[in-house]
Amino acid sequence: MKARVLALLLGVATLAAPVCSGAASISASFHQLTGNQWSADFVVTGDGAPPVIGDFTLYFPETSFAALSLGASPAGWDSLIVQPDAALHSPGFFDSLALGPGIANGASVGGFQVKFSFLGAGSPPPLRFDINDANFHPVYSGLTTTVAAVPEPETALLVLVGLGALAGRLMRQHRQQFHSGRTA
Repeated sequence: MKARVLALLLGVATLAAPVCSGAASISASFHQLTGNQWSADFVVTGDGAPPVIGDFTLYFPETSFAALSLGASPAGWDSLIVQPDAALHSPGFFDSLALGPGIANGASVGGFQVKFSFLGAGSPPPLRFDINDANFHPVYSGLTTTVAAVPEPETALLVLVGLGALAGRLMRQHRQQFHSGRTA
């Protein structure tokens, strides 16, 4: 019995270890400007792998993105944009190099912004990224996490009005059923 419990615990620990392990992350917040023109704001977080982030690259697939431009880069970072090339089947990319100490474990740096034309339908998808070492070799790869945009006040107001109307209708139906049940 003890051997089974020990084996079960060991199995659970083995499956949970990758979920709990630290890794760098990049969150993206997409904002539609007009038509197919978008901007994306990025926040890079050091979560232990690697211990310090000194360079990262975000990739923009050539089939979905065009006309990349640098919107903003925080002080102490040297950023560049390379355009996607559909003829070469080559994604565009945004690369940023820390001119100072970089992003330590547990720290985050925002203020990275890229503007672009999105050629797909709906919202832009998560983007592939690499965290690079001092020789510009990838040491960690992942996908950006998308941060949901905060709804405009008008949208929130419409949702509240709709929920209020729905609640009122349900209360009215409940009262009618209650009164018809008492008279029967």
